[in-house]
Amino acid sequence: MDVKVQTAANTSDGAGGATILRLKIDRFRAFQTFDWFPKKGLNVVLGGGDAGKTTILEAIALLLNPSNSALVSDHDYWQRQRRDGFFIGAVISLPPDSSIATQSRPAFPWEWDGRKACAPQESEEGEPMRPVGPPVYKVSVSGSDELDLTYAIHNPNDTTDIFSPTLRREIGLVRLGGDDRNDRDLRLVQGSALDRLLSDKALRSRLTSTFSDVDVKAELQSEGQEAIKQLNATFGERALPHDLGLGLSAGQGQSISALIGLTAAIEDSRLPLSSWGSGTRRLASLAVAQACRSGCPITLVDEAERGLEPYRQRKLVTELAEGPSQVVMTTHGAPALAAAKPATIWYLSQGHVIAELSSPRVLQLQQRDPEAFLSRLTLVGEGPTEVGFIQEVLGREIPTDLLDLGIRLCDGQGNTFTLDLLEEFNKAKLALAAFVDCEGDNTKRWADLKTAMGDLLFQWPTGCTEANVIAHIGDDKLEALLVDPEETHTQPRLASLVERLKILEPTAQFTKHDFATIKAVAGDRLRTLIIAAASGDPGGAPENEAKTWKKHGKRWFKSLEGGRELADKAYALGAMPEVKPQLQPLISALTALAATTSKATDGG
Repeated sequence: MDVKVQTAANTSDGAGGATILRLKIDRFRAFQTFDWFPKKGLNVVLGGGDAGKTTILEAIALLLNPSNSALVSDHDYWQRQRRDGFFIGAVISLPPDSSIATQSRPAFPWEWDGRKACAPQESEEGEPMRPVGPPVYKVSVSGSDELDLTYAIHNPNDTTDIFSPTLRREIGLVRLGGDDRNDRDLRLVQGSALDRLLSDKALRSRLTSTFSDVDVKAELQSEGQEAIKQLNATFGERALPHDLGLGLSAGQGQSISALIGLTAAIEDSRLPLSSWGSGTRRLASLAVAQACRSGCPITLVDEAERGLEPYRQRKLVTELAEGPSQVVMTTHGAPALAAAKPATIWYLSQGHVIAELSSPRVLQLQQRDPEAFLSRLTLVGEGPTEVGFIQEVLGREIPTDLLDLGIRLCDGQGNTFTLDLLEEFNKAKLALAAFVDCEGDNTKRWADLKTAMGDLLFQWPTGCTEANVIAHIGDDKLEALLVDPEETHTQPRLASLVERLKILEPTAQFTKHDFATIKAVAGDRLRTLIIAAASGDPGGAPENEAKTWKKHGKRWFKSLEGGRELADKAYALGAMPEVKPQLQPLISALTALAATTSKATDGG
């Protein structure tokens, strides 16, 4: 393929900047092997501590390092085994004006089929041109057993070229780290955002010349002047360079120009931006990068919430999501995650398996309860009753506070919604537990989930939480179920029973709306009547009353507070000895988590 054809092929429709389409990591740090297909735009990587989120960012940063000054150590090799080296490779698309096709040795593109880079094929003479995918390039950095780094471009004809620092700087990299090294793009480090923004290639040499003329020796006191004089004599005796002085110089991997950075006024003085707060430095770095004329650098953001108030987290993430650059971001902050739209949400498990969370249920939960993605374990209750009920039970049965265990309770908002959510969370290997009703449908899907989740999934054998608890309350204590501790729902609960009985027993007379009258009219159906009203069962309602009967449950236990009340009454009214054995496997599984957390805390 000649350069002209190759240059024409180097056009990716809609590309605003470089985009990593596939990232492959072998034997780098904690990753023995890792394969990922990030998307354009904002990619949010979630996961537990030490899952490897930062390692992904470090791998991309090393691959696109704008200079050859990076150093590696034994710790950068999987299990510190240097013998087999490590490899970080990417399939990357480049914008149409990329210089990769006009280098002294132009690289030739592959074709992207959506999952892999394919070698281009010439059409047979007389045959129609076959459809081709967007042009992409394979680039890599590998570490040898001697701690040397090799950067390469891999061509379709099995040859390799150097993946040069010039090309890496052109691709561009903005890195907002989770540590205190956020000022790189605020200084004239080679390849930094500020360096690209100023775009003055001769500045570095002019600064070096200017700095070399500074006579630091003249600033020495007399003792220092005498020490330099004696050292100069010693150099002369040993035929070493003499006429010594002191001046600014740079060490290996450093440059004097890197000491130059942005400053800003504060009151009556000026301070380097690198001395300001970490949040300000991060936002300033991003602003400099976005101002660069060189386009849309790949952006890495580790712990987006670090140093930023919630409103600044939302501002930062919103700008990243709406920008043209590909972004890989990690976060443990709920405001940052909630603001990540549009975005692709990924979950990285402890086994280094990464999965996309993309269903409508997940995206709704991201906005409604982002902490569900950021906890050590997410316990999904089918509805508010289940959330309140299990929260009260666990508070009594597990001595450790659920917050200390990192357990987040969230409302799945219905049986079917919860099932969809659990399936996707389970597929992504999120730490997960659930407490749900049995509505008699989707039995195969629920059975598969039970196999996967084990004791961490509790489902009643039949029916709902209200029915399974009220079934074990003695006849002489049923009246106590109606009594609302807040004294706001007692009369509405009585009214809901009367409304139902007037339909079921149209000839009955209600001289009083009290429990004695209701009990006399209902007879043997009293318990069934209470369960139906408490669960909002519309069965038997006139057509125009069905919605009203469904709302009866809100007068009883269809709320977070109602779920807690139901659990409290299960203990107080004697139902728990029958109910608890069913709940025990879930309680035991969560108790084991508490023990694990305690050991980890004791061990530091």
